[in-house]
Amino acid sequence: MSVPFEPIVLSAILLLPAGASAQLAPIPDSLPPGVTAEMIERGEDVFQGRGGCANCHGPLAGGLIGPNLTDGEWWHAEGGYLAIVQQILTGVPQDESTSGVVMPPRGGSQIRDSDVQAVAAFVWTLSHPSVTDSLPTGVTPVMVERGDDVFHGAGRCATCHGSDARGALGPNLTDDTWLHVKGSYLTILQQILMGVSAESSRSGYIMAPRGGSNLTDAEVQSVAAFVWALSRRVH
Repeated sequence: MSVPFEPIVLSAILLLPAGASAQLAPIPDSLPPGVTAEMIERGEDVFQGRGGCANCHGPLAGGLIGPNLTDGEWWHAEGGYLAIVQQILTGVPQDESTSGVVMPPRGGSQIRDSDVQAVAAFVWTLSHPSVTDSLPTGVTPVMVERGDDVFHGAGRCATCHGSDARGALGPNLTDDTWLHVKGSYLTILQQILMGVSAESSRSGYIMAPRGGSNLTDAEVQSVAAFVWALSRRVH
């Protein structure tokens, strides 16, 4: 069943025009109506796969040809879920693009309406990290505890970030300042999986995918949960 769309005409929400003033998306403490954890997970799969979104926005959604989708800055709109859905559906034509970059409807793909809604849900979460004391969807206290063990053990994360995670070669992970992601659980997870290349590093230091370790996906998820909890003092 399709989620009803607001009849709003928006201009290039997903494109960042030069010389204009961005609006910072408000950070709520719950998912938008109609959005579920399953939609977000499926949206990430579509974003990285058949939707082709990562080709323009990057595998971490930090921007390539298309803009950064993780920083919470939106143009001509507030970054709401329904507005993102509508922008993906309609795309950005040449005559509306202030950056010169166009986006075909549905990103030029053949994804279905339900896929568009899932991608929009995923994109929405990238710029809306949780600021509540509750754990993100899918994260448990057991994962956080296990992530602590992996961080200080098999993952070798403490080698670069310090045993207290306050920074050594790598940055401080206990404050609310993030160099490459917005600080949501999903973006931290992506960052660990993908690493930080020399080209994208803002500190001059690189991080190999999975920190150069052989961690399993489950272990990476646990480390991401632990790191997320560090900056929110909930572990």
